Amino acid sequence: MLDKSIPHIRVIMVKSDTADYPRFELPEGFVFRGYEPGFENAWAELIFETEQAETLEKAREIFTKEFLESPEDLERRCLFVIEESSGRIAATASLWYGDLFGEVMQRIHWVATRPEYQGKGLVKALMTRLLDIYNELGCKGFIYLTSQTWSYKALNLYSRFGFRPYLGPKPVNWKYDDPGDFEKKNEEAWKLVEMKISGYEKAKTSGY
Repeated sequence: MLDKSIPHIRVIMVKSDTADYPRFELPEGFVFRGYEPGFENAWAELIFETEQAETLEKAREIFTKEFLESPEDLERRCLFVIEESSGRIAATASLWYGDLFGEVMQRIHWVATRPEYQGKGLVKALMTRLLDIYNELGCKGFIYLTSQTWSYKALNLYSRFGFRPYLGPKPVNWKYDDPGDFEKKNEEAWKLVEMKISGYEKAKTSGY
């Protein structure tokens, strides 16, 4: 879940060695499924339930805007995790296109797990599968993702897959901050994330 008790700052992570990452399988009772017509409704519900969109209608608009420009790629690149016993969609994530750095590159995009399925390792399995797809498609160059300080637990997970904080100049198509503020806010964001992750890991170790 999002931690809204801290300042909200957008961040970027990048991964250069796209052949090196851990392997995680789905737990028993869950399977992968590529996008099928109608899944956009469950996708929108997931995004809304995980507070990544203010309304369900806004989540539907996001799917239309960001994914339906390349519908031929949806089945392969937009993944869902299905609970076999109920047929319910539990999680989603995509390997999609992004031009954050001024050219079309690959990105991990719109990762979400229904609250009741969190903690089961679904996102770890999704990350493994999406990086597999990246390599199966013969993609080149580094891969990136965008997130926020509120999602520091997810950022910690992404670091296990070799994603590292982006600490360079403002990307050409970054649209979230006023000109000239990016590097200062980025440094502030990663200091905050590091502090929160450190506390989170200590709490897990101590059992609290």
